[in-house]
Amino acid sequence: MNRSLNDPHSPPRLLEGATLLFWGGVTGHPVVGLVCALLAEGRSWTDLRWHFGERGFVRAWYLALVLGVLTLVWAWLQGSSQILLFEVLAWMPVCLLPVLLAQNYATEPGMPLNTFSLIARHKMLIDRRAGRKVSPIQIHVGYPYLCLVMVAAALSRIDELAFFAGMIFLASCALVFASPVGRLRPFSIGVALLLAGVLGAGGSIGLNALWMSLDSVFGTPPGGYTTGDSSQTAIGQLGMIKQSKRIRWRVRDTEAGGSRLFREAGYNHYTGGQWWHRPVPERGGGGQDVPPGNRDEEPGGTELDKREGDYEPLWDRTLPNGLLQFAFDPAEFDRDPGIRRKLIVRGKVDTKTPLPLPSTTQRLSGFQVAGGGIDWNSLGTVRLENPDHGVVSFEAFAGGRPLYEALPDPELDLQVPLAERIPGRLNADEEWIPDPERKGIRDLCDEWGLRGLPAREATKLIKERFFGPDFSYSMFLGYQRASRENWAVSRFLSETQVGHCEYFATAAVLLLREAGIPARYCVGYSGQEQSRDGEWLLRGSHAHAWCRVWHGTMPPDEIPDGADPASYGRWEDFDATTPRWLDYEGSGLPWSYHLIDWWQKMREDFLVWRTLPGNTGMVNWLIITVGALLLACLVVRLWQSRTRRREEAGGTMRAEVMRTPLHDLARLAERRLGPRNESRAFTEWILGLGELVPAVEADLRRAVSYHWKARFDPIGLAPREEGQFKELCRGLREQIGRAQRGK
Repeated sequence: MNRSLNDPHSPPRLLEGATLLFWGGVTGHPVVGLVCALLAEGRSWTDLRWHFGERGFVRAWYLALVLGVLTLVWAWLQGSSQILLFEVLAWMPVCLLPVLLAQNYATEPGMPLNTFSLIARHKMLIDRRAGRKVSPIQIHVGYPYLCLVMVAAALSRIDELAFFAGMIFLASCALVFASPVGRLRPFSIGVALLLAGVLGAGGSIGLNALWMSLDSVFGTPPGGYTTGDSSQTAIGQLGMIKQSKRIRWRVRDTEAGGSRLFREAGYNHYTGGQWWHRPVPERGGGGQDVPPGNRDEEPGGTELDKREGDYEPLWDRTLPNGLLQFAFDPAEFDRDPGIRRKLIVRGKVDTKTPLPLPSTTQRLSGFQVAGGGIDWNSLGTVRLENPDHGVVSFEAFAGGRPLYEALPDPELDLQVPLAERIPGRLNADEEWIPDPERKGIRDLCDEWGLRGLPAREATKLIKERFFGPDFSYSMFLGYQRASRENWAVSRFLSETQVGHCEYFATAAVLLLREAGIPARYCVGYSGQEQSRDGEWLLRGSHAHAWCRVWHGTMPPDEIPDGADPASYGRWEDFDATTPRWLDYEGSGLPWSYHLIDWWQKMREDFLVWRTLPGNTGMVNWLIITVGALLLACLVVRLWQSRTRRREEAGGTMRAEVMRTPLHDLARLAERRLGPRNESRAFTEWILGLGELVPAVEADLRRAVSYHWKARFDPIGLAPREEGQFKELCRGLREQIGRAQRGK
């Protein structure tokens, strides 16, 4: 059967190229898409063809698998996001391109279906050796490849009407050309495609709206998930709080006695078991320089716009090695870093990732953030805006007083929810009816004698209570009756007295606020585990919550606007959770985690090393050189085994010579006998091998007889003879090869 570009089972001209160009455009790789399209459509512009055979198609499939594995490894080493599989699947068109090219440039009209199954190929080999005739199902991979390309394009993050229109157009073209129904009934197929497009567009819009709705409600997982804007606690929830043992950050501290609390984010508004970041109006600063930002501008109307408007970029400068350095005060760049406590922090990051830092951090150094920077808000949260890579390694210099926390706000930093302060309920007239059987934050503050105490004494008294025999730490909450989130903290203080760090920290903040002492809630990590080389390993199980308490000399509402915070007090950390909380939770690690830790460290260290400015070029050139050499070897082998698509005067292709297993000895004969003259018969020329290797002459003549029978006998070879013919030629190839190596 002759191959034709107009074969109805193969895509028409330009459809494969158009689909690949579309994929490259929507995924942000137009050059790659253009190169793939030119290679795929080059079959129409050249008559070069190859007889790949079953073995050649299998090699093309193996090459595609190797490219897929390399893509997976490369994406993993790049420190990609958690949806790693989607990022790899987006490169399916490139990985599977060898299979498409083998189909497009092959002399065969189809590809055996068992090419993609090792088990099916092994069964076929057994059948042939037993003399049974096997004819594998032949397919054309053009349309399946187009489907995979469109699936890969759908994995892009583009959200435009043009993307959906392009998908509908390409899918319609594929359906029309692949099915004869589309050509016989154009009106019917047109109406069906239009209806499918309208329904698909409606479904896409509906799914997007559903996702946005669910994300706004359930987008923040419970139990310690940290963002710069909110922290959904597990307060009021029952059952075991499970935290990951995976390493989130690694911190190398040069100061042995430094604080082991590494804060990621701070919050000042509590409601319904969730802490929020509410912007604090600008009040302090003491005349220090403020980086150019948007805090002085009027923020948008939504809460999200207001929170984003609270972030300011840090001052930055470029170091001689090309890395960036950031500081809260530009004068810090001129100070000797040796006077500061130095920490080296390394971990996985994403967009707007809060950084775990000591509360007195002054300078950050060693970043690659060409498309973004580092910003901070009025509560002291410092986040990395748009990192260039999935893993970051930087230096933090800490010491002195904090420069990036706003003065206490008389309203935000003293807010206590009414349901926690005075437990009760709303009646039909929207009036709050206190519950006389329950003690609230107000009652407990009076009972504990916190009112009127300075911050130092109040925190000491709270710590004595929490560290005493009445309160206990537990990650498992198994109450018989669920505690409503709106008064879960007051119930924890007065009834259950069992909870985890979120309970202790939230309760301490609300008690201090009720006593008139400004306090804020913050989350991060507590250094509890140190590796052999001195690094603090901050795992998910080390996630912690504590307080920031204002130690001042006057009430916050009496501090004048524009005052220097150092003149009236400072924010200090207060950890209200028992120091042995990790012992209660359990710090033992399964043996498998030591292997996982080693592998994670190796991966992160390699990525950091590879992305350093001095190493990036070297690694890229090494990859390009190795890839070019492998590509050159492949091109040379293909060029040596090429053939041409010959056409008669009428423009139709002549029937190609029927190949037999004896033709597989042609390349071996060329090396021993030299090229065959066109006027000399193939069998006469191949028998010359018997003169050079007399031991194979008898088998060679028997193979020639099989060859003649296969080509010229109308009956052809019997199934058993086909198997014997292939085994005979394989044995001849091995015998001649051994004889050649023996010489």
